[in-house]
Amino acid sequence: MAPVADAPVIPLLTPYKMGNFNLSHRVVLAPLTRQRSYNNVPQPHAILYYSQRTSPGGLLIAEATGVSDTAQGLMHTPGIWTKEQVEAWKPIVNAVHAKGGIFFCQIWHVGRVSSTGIYRHEWLFLIKFNNRYITGGSLLKLFL
Repeated sequence: MAPVADAPVIPLLTPYKMGNFNLSHRVVLAPLTRQRSYNNVPQPHAILYYSQRTSPGGLLIAEATGVSDTAQGLMHTPGIWTKEQVEAWKPIVNAVHAKGGIFFCQIWHVGRVSSTGIYRHEWLFLIKFNNRYITGGSLLKLFL
């Protein structure tokens, strides 16, 4: 009988050391914008969403998470600037960690593409690097 050859190594499925983190594979849940965090507070359904996508030693990167009320680019995106928001993230992070996953928060400030139409307080002003605004339509046009 001929010897059986070793199975080919699939690099995507091999462990990787990323700084202090030991990933069991190189498949990463990329960040995305779900727009399901009403009043910028992560909702309980996110516990199931993220924990379903967790694997031991797997890396998940959270959706864009605003750093202030003036950092938002879209409605219903989560934030991390109030105690209520931080507390809402805790069970989500705990669920990922309970399954052995590694969870990074993608902090977000959209700068000059912030939309004044989504702010709840008329006294808020936008923090931007310059005073030039995006003209000619939607934010989506920037990427097309």
